[in-house]
Amino acid sequence: MYDRSYMTPSSDDTAKKTLTWIIGANIVVFVLQNIFDLSNGPGFIARFFAFHDDSLQSGMLWTPITYSFLHSTGNLLPLHLIFNMVVIYFFGRSAIATLGQKRFLQLYFGAVLVGGLSWFAASFVSDAGSVIGASAAASALLIFFACLNPDREILLFFVLPVKPRYLAYFYVGIGVLGLFFQELFAKGPTSVAHSAHLGGMLFAYLFHKYVYQPNPYDRSGAISLSFARFFKKKPKTEKSSAGYTYRVNVSRETRDLKGEVDRILDKINSKGFASLSEKEKEVLDEARDLLRKR
Repeated sequence: MYDRSYMTPSSDDTAKKTLTWIIGANIVVFVLQNIFDLSNGPGFIARFFAFHDDSLQSGMLWTPITYSFLHSTGNLLPLHLIFNMVVIYFFGRSAIATLGQKRFLQLYFGAVLVGGLSWFAASFVSDAGSVIGASAAASALLIFFACLNPDREILLFFVLPVKPRYLAYFYVGIGVLGLFFQELFAKGPTSVAHSAHLGGMLFAYLFHKYVYQPNPYDRSGAISLSFARFFKKKPKTEKSSAGYTYRVNVSRETRDLKGEVDRILDKINSKGFASLSEKEKEVLDEARDLLRKR
C-alpha cells in the first residue's frame, strides 16, 4: 500500500534527484548546442547526436537515445525545451513515485528508444532527415499517468480542469492526425515528429499493461512480462451497488489480492473511502490482516 504515489512523500529524495538529473542534462545540452552553434555553425552537435535517417547505417548507434537530449535552437524563447521539461517534471513525479527509480528509467528511456525507432520507420516514407527532443518520453509519461489515474481531475495549464483519460485521447488523436496528414506526406522535414510521440505513447501503454499491472508493487527494476494474460478468458464480473465491477466465483486463496487492493486504493484516492462497497472493504480488511501477520 505504501508504494502508491499518494502514500509516498512528494519530497522523496530519489525522485527529486532523478528528475533533476534528467531535466538538468537537457538544459545543459541545450546551452552547449547554442554555444557550439555560435562557434561552429548551426546544428554542430546535432550532426553527431541527433537521430538521422542514416544514423544506424553510419554506425552512430547511440543516436536513438541521445537525440532525446537535444532541442530546437535559434528561437528567442525555447518553447520546445520548456514544454517537454514541464511535462516531464509534473507527470514524472507521479511515475517515479509509483514505479521507483529503476523502473521509471526503464519507462523513460524505453519510450525514447521506441519513439526514435517509430520515427525511423516513418522516415522511409516522409524523408524527414532527423529528429531531436524529449517529446517521446514526455508523451509516455503523460499516457502512463492517464493509465494510472484516468478520472483524477487535473488542472491543464494550471487553470483548465480536465480528466487525464480525455487529455490522453486528445493527444493520441493529434498524433494520429499529424502522422497521416502532415508527417508522412510532407515534402521535406516537418517541425513535429508525431511518429516519435505515438511510439512513446504506445510504449507507455504496453509498459503499464504488461509490466506494471502484473506486479505493481515491484520497485526493484526487474521486468516481468505477462503477455499470457492476453489469451486468458476473462472471468465473469458482477456490478456492485457503487457501479464498479469485481470478480466472482474466485476463492480468496486464488484472488489476485495485490491487484485488487491497488484498484481499491486508486478508488479511495479519487472518490474517497465512503465510495467503497462492503465487498471492497472486506478486501482491505483481508489485506490488513495479511500485513499484520508478516
